[in-house]
Amino acid sequence: MERVVCPQNQELDDQRFEQCCCLREDIVMEAKKQLWLAGPLIAVSLLQYSLQMISIMFVGHLGNLPLSGASLGSSFASVTGYSVLLGIGSALETLCGQAYGARQYHMLGIHTQRAMVVLIALSIPLSLIWFCTSNVLTVMRQNHEISA
Repeated sequence: MERVVCPQNQELDDQRFEQCCCLREDIVMEAKKQLWLAGPLIAVSLLQYSLQMISIMFVGHLGNLPLSGASLGSSFASVTGYSVLLGIGSALETLCGQAYGARQYHMLGIHTQRAMVVLIALSIPLSLIWFCTSNVLTVMRQNHEISA
């Protein structure tokens, strides 16, 4: 039986070497499949980020004060609203996945309707916070010209 030296300086017999090579081929093939599936999600995330970044860049041409205000407003909206709503909405993905896996298809609609009600109920106080953003930022000792 012929011995082969593995990259980790271990001697392997032919059968073990073939298993090692097949495992690497499987890993490479699986990685290609994952990248093929994740590619559109990566592109969407980059484009969404670039939309916000390009908007801030355009405002930056107006001057330092408008750039500061737009950046602060964009960050405030992300932290107080978009992240919260996205986090709660992503819980729906878990619940619907469990309902589908358990073959409780009627629960898909119930979970979706409940999530819509919760998100709408949460959007009302968030809209009030966003309406009073200038006052909130002033209380937090931000420059009045930037928070206006």
